[in-house]
Amino acid sequence: MVVREPEAGWWAAQEQAGSSVTVAAVREGDAAWHPEMVMSRLATLAIDEELLVVLGSNARSVQHAMVADLRARLPRHQVVAVRVRHRHGDLLRDAANVERLLDTGSLPVVVTPVSAMLDVTAEIASYLRADRVLRVLRTLEGADLCQVWQRRPEPSLN
Repeated sequence: MVVREPEAGWWAAQEQAGSSVTVAAVREGDAAWHPEMVMSRLATLAIDEELLVVLGSNARSVQHAMVADLRARLPRHQVVAVRVRHRHGDLLRDAANVERLLDTGSLPVVVTPVSAMLDVTAEIASYLRADRVLRVLRTLEGADLCQVWQRRPEPSLN
C-alpha cells in the first residue's frame, strides 16, 4: 500500500478554509436607529461565523441592552461582555483575552468608550487577523451592518 501526501494546493485550500473572524463595530447610538434590524443581523452573523462585537458606549457598566438582547437571541452561545479601554499597554492583553473567548466558542462583546471605538476595533481586528470589519450604517430601509474593510487573500506561493 502506498500513501501519497496530498498536493501542496490541497494544503493551501485547507488553510484558507479555516475559520474566519468578523468584527462588527457598533456605536450605541447607531444601534438605536433600528435596533431590531441590527440585532437580527448580528445574531445571524454569530450563527454563521466567528463574530466579535465592539460596542462603543460611554456607560461605565458592561450590562447593556445589546448584550442582553444577543443572549436572548442566541441561547446556545455564551455572550461575554468585556470592558476595554484604549490603553496601549493593556490593549494587547485585552486582545489576547478576546482571542481566548473566540477560541472557546464564545461571542465576545467588547465595550469601549465611543471616542476609542474605532481605534480599539482596528487594533483588535489587526491582532486577530480578522477577515472583515463591519459598521452600522443608515440605509434606505433603516440600518444595517455594512462592510468597511476586508482582508485581501494572501498570495499563494505556487
